[in-house]
Amino acid sequence: MKLNQSLLAAALGLGVASLSHAGNVYFTGSTAARSVVYQALTNAGTVFTTQPTTTLYNGGGSGANYMAFSGTLVGGSGTTVIKCHWSGSEAGVLDVASNSIVSETFIADSLLDGTDHGSAVPASFDTHAVDLAMADNAQTFSRTRTPSLTGTEVCVITFKWVRNKGLWTGTNVTDSMIRQAFLGFCPRAVFDGNPADVNDFVYVSGRDNQSGTRVNTFGDTGFGIFSSPNQIEMNSSGVMQLINGNYAGDFGFSSGGTLAGTLGADTTAQADNWNSTTGYSVIAYLGVGDAATAITAGATELAYNGVPFSSAAVKEGTYTFWGNEYIFKSASVGSEAQSIFTKLAATTGINNFADGTKTVKLTDMHCSRPGPTGDPSHN
Repeated sequence: MKLNQSLLAAALGLGVASLSHAGNVYFTGSTAARSVVYQALTNAGTVFTTQPTTTLYNGGGSGANYMAFSGTLVGGSGTTVIKCHWSGSEAGVLDVASNSIVSETFIADSLLDGTDHGSAVPASFDTHAVDLAMADNAQTFSRTRTPSLTGTEVCVITFKWVRNKGLWTGTNVTDSMIRQAFLGFCPRAVFDGNPADVNDFVYVSGRDNQSGTRVNTFGDTGFGIFSSPNQIEMNSSGVMQLINGNYAGDFGFSSGGTLAGTLGADTTAQADNWNSTTGYSVIAYLGVGDAATAITAGATELAYNGVPFSSAAVKEGTYTFWGNEYIFKSASVGSEAQSIFTKLAATTGINNFADGTKTVKLTDMHCSRPGPTGDPSHN
């Protein structure tokens, strides 16, 4: 991000006008939702008349963090390029609310070659204001609550808890366990009930405060959406990282995919740098797609409050770790961005491509909830 909240607030008060775009539309927001957006944008006839030319970086396929789609819009003419940088839900809401004051980085025009570049990061960028954003929650639960944005709920987004290969080997987490782990220095005894296990600790590794996955996690567990956690970061070898002079604090990964890539690490014999002991355990919250990446790497999926994840459990409201996915638009989008917003917000848009696992169609849900701080109620 290029601007902090206080500077944004001052600029919004001045009523700064947005920049105009011609031919390019800029899209950001939820990393957990990038897969379903990819499916909608690459399906011929939904947004583009034919399957668009697609360039991908930093993740590959529908999990790429940087995407670009080039083609002719349905009902349009000429070539439109939709550039995506999935920077997180909260970052996306801030971007569109800023009315072009805040910018994000996107794939440079010179790199739009129709190639999937896998894990490679773009060598050059196009820095631009944002038109559209995905968010894992309504603006009511966002850090950026003004100005009020135009948005539409398009599907349900699902999440999972996982653990690494650490000293704790359980298969279920509860809200109480998680809240204690968020505070830091949580003995393993809290998780396994063994009074002897008080000399090693279970930590949370998670997302930064620009993440909608974090909003839903903090809300659903009762920790508090805007509460400050003591989260840690480790690298893919399980080494606890020093961040801004601390091993734990209110920080986290900007991408769920990056976080997932660390969770296969074995920390049973790693140094606990925060506690100056040997061996620790890590739990983490992820979108279901990123959780699959972590599990492939060696992490273990966890039940939540005694309920294992399943599509049926989400639809009935017995598994509660899910959010309401929205698409938002900037106050002064051009005609192309408005057209894309309308197409994606329709029931034939993003909702139509929900796969029933990572995302669920609104029409398939048998329950609803007002947001991450409310309980699901059956329809």
